[in-house]
Amino acid sequence: MTSSWTILGAPLDSSGTGRGEERGPAALRAAGIALALDAHDDGDVTGLLRPAQRDPATGVIAAEALRAASTVLAEAVAVTLRAGRRPLVLGGDCSLLPGAIAGCRAAGEAPGLWMLDGHPDMLDGASSPTGEAADMDLATVLADGLVAPEHIGVLGLRPAGHDPENDAELAAIPPSVTWQDTDAITTRGATATAVEAERRLAADPGTAWLHLDLDVLDEAAMPAVTYRQPRGLSWDALAELLAPLARSPALVGMSVSDLEPDRDPDGSIARRVVALLAAAVAGP
Repeated sequence: MTSSWTILGAPLDSSGTGRGEERGPAALRAAGIALALDAHDDGDVTGLLRPAQRDPATGVIAAEALRAASTVLAEAVAVTLRAGRRPLVLGGDCSLLPGAIAGCRAAGEAPGLWMLDGHPDMLDGASSPTGEAADMDLATVLADGLVAPEHIGVLGLRPAGHDPENDAELAAIPPSVTWQDTDAITTRGATATAVEAERRLAADPGTAWLHLDLDVLDEAAMPAVTYRQPRGLSWDALAELLAPLARSPALVGMSVSDLEPDRDPDGSIARRVVALLAAAVAGP
């Protein structure tokens, strides 16, 4: 699939407190992402997540606002796809992912998911210590039947033994979801890992959404995220992972989350993210 990009802003901070993720889309725009990807910009399509209180029924912060934001994002993604363009959703945090995938399905697509993330995001409203929907996006995609587990590939998770919470989430991933931690990626090589992931979903189901959570990077390489972790990827390894996926003819759209511009006062990290994405989608 080849088509032009349309930027859709989803400035969602699922803590409900107005953390820097809300300003991530603006920071990427200021860093020149529209020009770098020759993309049309449809502006921010969602509202903000408020209030910063857990819903008593679901355990999720700002649950009603999240439902509304997911609905309007799904509509915007569907409209973009029906127009023959590829959506590029700029977050905000990972709470955007279910809405983006729902939009694909509303447009008649049933994509697989390539998810590059440092966290499994397999919690729910009861098990999440924070109540942030960004703890739960992969679990939600699976629970809502948005993507079949065998059509999901998660790359960049921290290895088992990193911490007990991570280990518990890794254990919650269904066996039919394919995932590779950073140790496995380093051993095999980032390019080979990504090529295998691309071939699998390009063959079945034939299309895929690409989601990049910037906390897949090691904390030393990427200080401008909220939940930094050691044992992550380098910028070079991430570039190698992205290229086969972002250039795949199966790609229907992409989302980028968790840039925290308050920790990037000179905008240099935002510019590096833009350069990374531009290089990833460019042809060889």
